[in-house]
Amino acid sequence: MKTLAPGKQNEQLARFANRMRKMVVGQPTAIEKVTDSFSRLIAGIHDPESPLLTMMFMGPTGVGKTETVRALAEAVFGNRRAFTRINCQEYSAHYNISKLLGSPPGYVGGEIRPLLAQENIDRHHRKAIENQTGLITEPGGKLARLFPPESDRNLSIVLFDEIEKAHPKLWNLLLGVLEDGTVVLGNNEEVDFRQSIIVLTTNVGSAAMGQHLAQNTIGFDPGSSAERLDHDVEEAAMREAKKVFPFEFLNRFDEIVTFHTLKEPHLYEILDILLTQIHHRSLRCSEPFLLEVTPKAKAWLVEEGTDVQYGARPLRRLVEKEVVTQISHLICSDQIRKGDLITVDLEDSGLVFQKETGGADWDELEALGPFPQDRWAGSDLGVKDDGGEKARVKEETAHALTATGVYQD
Repeated sequence: MKTLAPGKQNEQLARFANRMRKMVVGQPTAIEKVTDSFSRLIAGIHDPESPLLTMMFMGPTGVGKTETVRALAEAVFGNRRAFTRINCQEYSAHYNISKLLGSPPGYVGGEIRPLLAQENIDRHHRKAIENQTGLITEPGGKLARLFPPESDRNLSIVLFDEIEKAHPKLWNLLLGVLEDGTVVLGNNEEVDFRQSIIVLTTNVGSAAMGQHLAQNTIGFDPGSSAERLDHDVEEAAMREAKKVFPFEFLNRFDEIVTFHTLKEPHLYEILDILLTQIHHRSLRCSEPFLLEVTPKAKAWLVEEGTDVQYGARPLRRLVEKEVVTQISHLICSDQIRKGDLITVDLEDSGLVFQKETGGADWDELEALGPFPQDRWAGSDLGVKDDGGEKARVKEETAHALTATGVYQD
């Protein structure tokens, strides 16, 4: 008799996990639970009378709960916006729930298609099939075999964001959806959620968690103290959730995932992602240019943009204010031209912006492409070549310009 290895992953599931880890920083436990749940989906052994997956994401603000749903949509459908998002702040009053289910025939609004109509939640799957994007369209993949193009079954992702802000009537509505996978609209149409991944996020306990984090003095010290902090935050989140939500509501989920606080290495990773996004935008603007941020400037941004209670959002705001806004002023004043290399460095007075004028036109620069690529967002095209980056680019890419051909020394 042969012993099997449950820990072995198939290639598609391994790529899914790697992609999620790249897009969601600092949450290995959460990604592991999402991956385990996803494995049940692609194995096809889930309960056919319930939604494919039901998960609740809890944790402090700004740690990646909604970003995980975006990453899931990008992995499955090839588009990070390919999910139906219900902003629960809009449903704090019970009468607003008619926007989700629609009004009965003859009532005001009865002719308007509700947000949870079947064609609305299924449209992202059909769009992915049309554009041939995401894991759902990979030939020979287990997900594609479960949802073949000729089938009328459509996979969907539905997010109820900040569920604690919704009226309890919406919670009662979700009890049936999470259990049976169906809901009846105002016009008596039945919507099938049995092919859906349903995720709820909540900031319940944020005040208690924030108070705990503020009183904690460990900062970013690694080791058991940081692990203890994560454990305390997880317990605080669950205690507060039990105070707010009925037990029968919490008992409906396949997984309740608590997101942990972000540590300093995680913020550096997030900063690199933010800067890469900015660089991609710089390559698509009317005057495309290259961007490089020195290690000293990165260290300053992380230090100034760190707030344990608020996660990565202060860092994002700081980058927009100190980098994007300043570069925008430079572009508007015609100090940055097409093909320039802009280096962001740190001096005593704060961030400084330096320019190396491009010595070739943009058509020649595109020979290095295709743009945008992550490889051009780091130090590969730095002004200096102390690490041999430019020489290595020349050797690796036969059609690349020489360093002196790209930039005037």
